[in-house]
Amino acid sequence: MPLTAQEIVDTAGQLPPPPRVMTELLALFARPDVDARRIADTVAAELALSVRTLQVANSPFYGLSKRVTSVHEAIAILGFRAVRMLVLAVGSAQLMQLPPALRSSMGTLLLHSTRCAMLSRLLAESIDYPGEEAFTAGILHDVGKVVAAQAPVPAAADINWRERSDVSRERELIGADHAEVGQVLLARWNFPDSLCEAVGRHHHPPAQLSPLSAIVALADHLAHTRLDPVDDAALSALTPWITQALGEHPLPDTARMSAALADADALAHVLEHDS
Repeated sequence: MPLTAQEIVDTAGQLPPPPRVMTELLALFARPDVDARRIADTVAAELALSVRTLQVANSPFYGLSKRVTSVHEAIAILGFRAVRMLVLAVGSAQLMQLPPALRSSMGTLLLHSTRCAMLSRLLAESIDYPGEEAFTAGILHDVGKVVAAQAPVPAAADINWRERSDVSRERELIGADHAEVGQVLLARWNFPDSLCEAVGRHHHPPAQLSPLSAIVALADHLAHTRLDPVDDAALSALTPWITQALGEHPLPDTARMSAALADADALAHVLEHDS
């Protein structure tokens, strides 16, 4: 029997642990007066997040000449902005741990999510929208797959969760799509309303999208679009999403988008290796 998104979350066999430190950090990042020490203290107080943050900071992705041993030191060497992105990436990756039977999909899910996050940040910053908020919405946009894939209906096993999403098929087979499930999940965890909405509506038509939802939706499409060499026809088909997300601002050039994707691929490799 088809289920609602709420029912799918309520009956899931395995949910990620509530990310209390993530919601606390997002609230801190939204404050213009927050300083680096407050952020570092918050991360350091959460052992698992702190350990994994340092693992990634010391990985080849950052290429540091010396090993950092504390979050405070990482901020001093990498900079506040870089560590904010790093903490959000690590914390979000922890929320996307799939049950053992679905673990083989982790790499694909994390790679696409990280690509969407990097592109979301690039798009947001091109219109002076907060980059960290867009990055977080981008990396969490498919978090509902972690739960929807566990829907207690046999049809859930007939969906290939690794491939590009077919939300119509998801709704037909299990009753709700992964975006709707993700919105319910983030709301349960007390994530900001704007993030919940962006996750829940990123497959809606362009005209129905809020600014953040439009950024994530466009980034999601771009993550599936060939950029090197550029697929001009595919980019042209995205015009309604580009207009909704960027307004009068131009789409970042393909070199910048390709560079963002390369950074995303490298970061996803590190996050998956350390998970």
